[in-house]
Amino acid sequence: MYKIGNYEFGNFKYRPGHRANYGILAKPGNNEWGIKYSPTYSYDREYEILKDFSHPQIPKRYESGTGRGDLYENDKLVLKEYYIVLQHFEGEDLVELYKQNGVPGTSEMENVIKYITSAAEPLQYLHSKGYVHADIKPGHLILNPDSGTIGLIDLELSIKEGELIKGLTVEYASPEQKEMNNLLREVTDEKGEKTVLQQVKIDGKTDLYTMGLILFEVLTGKIRAQTSQPPIEINNAVPQKLNEITLGLLEEDPSNRISSTEILKSELASI
Repeated sequence: MYKIGNYEFGNFKYRPGHRANYGILAKPGNNEWGIKYSPTYSYDREYEILKDFSHPQIPKRYESGTGRGDLYENDKLVLKEYYIVLQHFEGEDLVELYKQNGVPGTSEMENVIKYITSAAEPLQYLHSKGYVHADIKPGHLILNPDSGTIGLIDLELSIKEGELIKGLTVEYASPEQKEMNNLLREVTDEKGEKTVLQQVKIDGKTDLYTMGLILFEVLTGKIRAQTSQPPIEINNAVPQKLNEITLGLLEEDPSNRISSTEILKSELASI
C-alpha cells in the first residue's frame, strides 16, 4: 500500500512521456478519485486552472499538495512528492485501443466518429472559456468503453488564448507551437516574449491540429510524420468525408485549418 498525506492507493502506473505517476485512491466504496504525483513537478498551476472549469468530461480537482508530501510504501518512507488529487476517469487510451484491435474497418467507423465527436465536447467548452489545452496526445484522451465518451485530462500545460506555451510534446505539437518554441529559445527577457507573441498566436486551432494527428493515427495505425499519404490511401475503409475532415484538421497553415470545434462536430455529423 502506498500513501501520500491522507491518501492511500494500492498500486500505481507509470505512463511514459508523462511527468507523473498515477494511482487510484483506495477509499472505501469510492474509486472515483485519482492522485497524480511527481518528485520534481508541482501541480499548483493545474489545480488553479481546473477551478475555472465545470464539465463532465474534464476532471474535477479536490486537493493539491502544498510543497511536497511524504510518499510511503508499506509504511516505509520513499521520497517527497508533489501531488494533485482529482476525479478519476476510468477507461482506455483512444489510440492504444486501436493499436490493440487493429485499424478500424467499415463497421467500426461509426464508433470512431462517435469518439472524436465526444472528444470535441470538452474542447468546445475549454475554448469557450478562452483556454487552449495545448498538450492533447493519446494518453490525454480517455475513452470510457461503457458510455463511449471521452475524458480530456492533464491540463498542466493549458494556457489562455494568446499566451506563451508552457511546454510541448513534439510528436503531437502543432506547427505554430513548434514555431513559438523555436523562437523562445532565443528569448532572454519580457520584451523578447512580447515580440514572439506578436509573431505567433496560439488558439483553439492548435488543439484541432493535434486532434487531426490523433484521428490520423486511429484511422491508419501510423504516425503522421511517417507518411504524407491521406488516410483513405492507407485504409480504404475510411469514408471520403472523414478523410477530408482529417486533412482539414492537419492543414499546416492555421488559417486553412478547420477553425472551430463547432465546425468539426457539424462536419462529423454530416458523414
